[in-house]
Amino acid sequence: MPESMRVPFPTREELRESGTRMEAIAEHYDRWLVAHSEAMDLAVRLPDVFGDPPRPRVTLHVARGYDDEWILTEKRCRELAALDPELHWTEVSAEATRQFQEYFTFSDAEGWRFYLPAFLRHFLADFPLCHWDAVHTACRRRTHFDLITQPQMAFIDEFLALCQTWDSTWDT
Repeated sequence: MPESMRVPFPTREELRESGTRMEAIAEHYDRWLVAHSEAMDLAVRLPDVFGDPPRPRVTLHVARGYDDEWILTEKRCRELAALDPELHWTEVSAEATRQFQEYFTFSDAEGWRFYLPAFLRHFLADFPLCHWDAVHTACRRRTHFDLITQPQMAFIDEFLALCQTWDSTWDT
């Protein structure tokens, strides 16, 4: 499974078709390839570092429920959790991580342990052209890290260093 974390970087043509300016591609493409390769070297380690944490009570939709409704009954939590079918973090889609950027604000330690590798996976897959930075901010703030192990902390530190190396706009 580790190699399944490795995704190819878009070609110049794919970037043009997605709206990336031709001048930016001409100027930065080779650098982006190197940055993406480094991100993929980190991504393939995710399964070994984060393993198989149990599904949390606060799933993506439950966190959104806390954001929207503030107080949730156990029944409401179960209803919302049923909207999130994933039993393993590798089943969390890229689209879900994009749609639930508020997750880390409304979750807990168990939720972070489960969803953090999924958000990292999809962020790294888009690196260095990722535009969804909730996971980067969450890793910098380090709240709800109660269940994060030392090897996971070391991985997060490497992730933040990668981001700092390739994007000086982030203050780590």
